[in-house]
Amino acid sequence: MAYALEMFFDPHAEAAVRSMWASLEARGVRSMATVDHCRHRPHVSLVVAEHITPAQARAALEPLAEATDLVLCLGSVAVFPGRAGVLYLSVVPTLRLLRLHRTLHVRLAGAGVESGRLYLPDAWVPHCTLAQGLTHEQVPIAVQAIKRLRATDAQVTSVGIVDIDTGVITTIAEPPHSGRAD
Repeated sequence: MAYALEMFFDPHAEAAVRSMWASLEARGVRSMATVDHCRHRPHVSLVVAEHITPAQARAALEPLAEATDLVLCLGSVAVFPGRAGVLYLSVVPTLRLLRLHRTLHVRLAGAGVESGRLYLPDAWVPHCTLAQGLTHEQVPIAVQAIKRLRATDAQVTSVGIVDIDTGVITTIAEPPHSGRAD
């Protein structure tokens, strides 16, 4: 089992990413909309670990609450090198985002969370995954499918722990002005 601590977006940004997913699907490329459990939401992962409990995540509640005030610039389309075939939107790595990420990792490590090496500070590439498991032949098709779609700003609206196997999300942080009815 693996878990991820993920930042989720405002409805406009979520719709923009879902539009990219739909464009990929229309060209015969499986997007995050249809892989695994089919419950993926557009997101940026901060941590991926063997296990993260809500109690452990609460140790980092202050930086997580700060994350819900971030606006992320989802920029260029890129592909991670290697066999994985991961197509993604890059996230501009602002100083504020990188500091928040580092603080989060320090606090989570203190709570016993061991993050995967690709998500550690100084190794992490902030990104929003569009598709994964692409073959070499699918990469140019995928890039062509989304090249006309524009980059967008994404307001982070919540942070949650995601069970990667099932897609179940446990919300950890939301802004106080989330618009929920009491």
